[in-house]
Formats: sequence, structure tokens, C-alpha cells
Amino acid sequence: MTSSQPDSPLLVAEARTAPDRALRGTFLTNITLALLAIATGVLAAHLLGPSGEGELTAIQTWPLLLATLAMLGLDSALVYFIAHKPEKSKQLTSTAIVIGAISFLVVSIIAWFALPYLLSAQKPQVISAARVFLLIGGIYAVVGIPHGALRGAHSFSAWNLSRIAPSLAWLALLLVAWVLRSANPVSLSRWYLVGVLACGLPVLAVAHHRLQGPLKPDIKLAPSMLRFGLPSALTSLPQTVNLRFDQLLIIAFLPSRSLGFYVVAVAWSGAVAPLLSAVGAVLFPHVSGETDSYRQGHLLATALQCGALVAIATSAPFMLLAPFGLPLVFGSRFGAAIPSALVLVPAGAILAWAGIAEEGLRGLGRPTIVLVAELVAAGVTVASLPLLLHASGIFGAAVASLLGYSTIAIFTAVAISRSTNQRIRPLVVPTWPVTKSLAARSLSLLPVPHRAPGRHRQRGAGWVKT
Repeated sequence: MTSSQPDSPLLVAEARTAPDRALRGTFLTNITLALLAIATGVLAAHLLGPSGEGELTAIQTWPLLLATLAMLGLDSALVYFIAHKPEKSKQLTSTAIVIGAISFLVVSIIAWFALPYLLSAQKPQVISAARVFLLIGGIYAVVGIPHGALRGAHSFSAWNLSRIAPSLAWLALLLVAWVLRSANPVSLSRWYLVGVLACGLPVLAVAHHRLQGPLKPDIKLAPSMLRFGLPSALTSLPQTVNLRFDQLLIIAFLPSRSLGFYVVAVAWSGAVAPLLSAVGAVLFPHVSGETDSYRQGHLLATALQCGALVAIATSAPFMLLAPFGLPLVFGSRFGAAIPSALVLVPAGAILAWAGIAEEGLRGLGRPTIVLVAELVAAGVTVASLPLLLHASGIFGAAVASLLGYSTIAIFTAVAISRSTNQRIRPLVVPTWPVTKSLAARSLSLLPVPHRAPGRHRQRGAGWVKT
């Protein structure tokens, strides 16, 4: 404590429950997003079939990757700097948008000429649609970067609402296509752009209302933002190798039908991630805003132990359900995706846990370590994926993903151990107090009846002991 006066009990309780409220809202949002992803995935699978699903993925994959790269990690930089300098949050955000827009123009021009080579195995209409879909980078620059500003300002309610809107729009578009019985990958990809833009524009108004300081961009802020953001942006390259290299190779060398099977297997494994990604999203700004190193370490250890418990508890049922649940949900035509799904479910759980560790490292101000972790894992993926894909098809691609994700988890755990002077065991092996606390706290994520004034719970409210 730096203040000479003790905090009041009410302020202490409020500070300790703030992460809980953010975590509860983010968790519920992630559950909603997971349900929407399942609904849209099932609708798209039934509307398009394996080949059409593969073509839609081919249209979107490279533009989405390049759009993320073109943002130069500025959304992550905003989370970090706004947590430290909330009085300059508007100026930081407007500066980031200007830089992101310029970067998008450069990247999109290069990508226009590169896409025919990157999608050489696809039909001409798919390549043309992918070129149009490059506009997603401009949308990200204008309405995507401010998402990081809302998270940095701890406006988690607004941030979560802005994340749900595009998924709702995508669901509405697929439902319209279902009713009209006219769905093809090209038209759906273009309507997706319209939906994301329409849902993203209100974010600008919300950010203008919630953030502080002058709006005029300040070029003097750019160097420090880029020093933080560029490692995060560069991280997207090895991260893409770890997350998307399997699909990119399948796009290049296997028919769209195989890609469709693999996309469904990935979708099934994604059901593990909602709560773990919620923990990481809330952890980053709270670790950044914490000045006491012991409290930072305790916060990280507790979050990672909880993440390990949740990863085990959520992945096991989806592995058991995959043989009959996957074809039941996506249709019997996708039965060939089951073996890959059985490998990708535990792989996804490991990756989601590693995501918590990566957000923790960013909160400690060490984005470069995250970059190194992804680079090491990318080396494992690049070395193993071509051989395994050639030998076992999409099942081999799933095994390569498991190897790469495990590498990220091991590297980040060691990095946090060294950064916080903690042993690795307390970071990855749940202790009984944390297990008991998680069991009790999981109930607090659910809505509870209003309590009468004067009856406040005083124990177990926060992540950090005071």
C-alpha cells in the first residue's frame, strides 16, 4: 500500500469484486459467442456442405490473417497504455486508428497481387471473393482497434456487447439464406463484411463517450505504442502458423471437402475455450494496473490453476461426446471429422490455458516473451505438419496442432515462473484451496437473488489476498 491511510472496507470489497464482475460478464459473453458459433457453424455446414464450407473458409482465411497483422498489435497496446494513462485514452485510440488505417492500405495492395498464388488450388471466383474480403482490414482499423480501448478502460460491459453484435448479425444472415434457400460462399462472405461494419460503427460512439482526454491524434505517442504493439503483431505470424498453418496447407494441397471436415473438427474443439479466454481477457488489464509484484504473481498463479481445472473439466465431456455428438450436430456427412476432433479437443484446451499465460505475460509488460513462445511453437509446427499431413491427412494436421500448442503452454509457464520468481508447480498444478475456491466461485458466475442491505459476503470475493 502506498497510501498512508487505510482503505475503507467498502472500497476494498468493491476493488476485490471488480475482477469478478468483469469475469462474470466476459464468461457469459463467451458462452453466448460459443453458442452462436455452434449455431452459425451448424447452419453454414447444412447450407453449404463440405465443399462450400471449405470455399468460404478459403475466402476468409488469408484476408482475416492479413487484417490482424495490419493492425500492428495496436489493440493490445491500447489495453496496456490506457490502463496506465486513462486521461489520454481518446488520443491513444485516435492515434492507433490512423496508424492502423495506413498499415491496412499498404498490406491490402500487396495482398491483392499475392492472393492468386496463395489460393492457387481454389476456383477463380473464390480468389476474386477473397480479394473483395480484404476490406475486412479497413473495418478492423476503424472499428476493431477501439475494442482494445474499451478493455483497457475496464469498460467490459460495452466491450462484451460489441463482441456479440457481429455474431448475431452473421446468424441473421445465415437464417435469411436458409429461408430464401439461396446460399453460396461468395455472397455470404460479402454480406458478412456488411454485417461487421454495421455492428462496429456504434463502437466508435461508445468509445467516444467512455474514454477520456483530447481526441486529436498525437504522433509522439506512436513510437511507444508501436514498441509494445509490434511484438504482439509479429506474434500473429507464428501464432498463425500454430493456429492456421494446418488449414492453409489443406487449402493449398487438399480438396475443399477435406477442409470442410477439418473446419468442423476445429469448431467442435472450440467449445472448450469460452471460460478460459474470459479469464485471459480480464487478467491482462488487471495485471497491468497492479503495481505490487507479489500481488501480480499471486493473481497469475491463481488464474492459471483455475484455468487448468476448467480445461480438464470442459475437454473431457467433449471428447466423450464427439463420436456421436459431432455427426448429430453437424450432420452425418461430417462423420469423417471425428478422429481429428478427438485430438483437437485436448489440443484446444491446452491452447486456451496457454492463452491465459500469454495474457498474463502481456500484463507484466513482456509481449516479446509471448512472441518468442509462439516462434518456438511455430518451429515445432512447421517441422511436424507437412510430414504428418502427408502421412495421415487431416488427422495428422490435428496431431501437429497438439504438438505446437503444448510447446506454447510449456514455454509460457517457464517464462512466468522466471518473471515472477515462482516455482512452475504452483502455476500449473491446482492446489486444494484454489480448487475449493473455484467450486464456490463458479456459483457466483450465475445470477443470484438480491440481498438485503447490510448483508455482505466478506470472504472469497477476489483473486488477490490483501
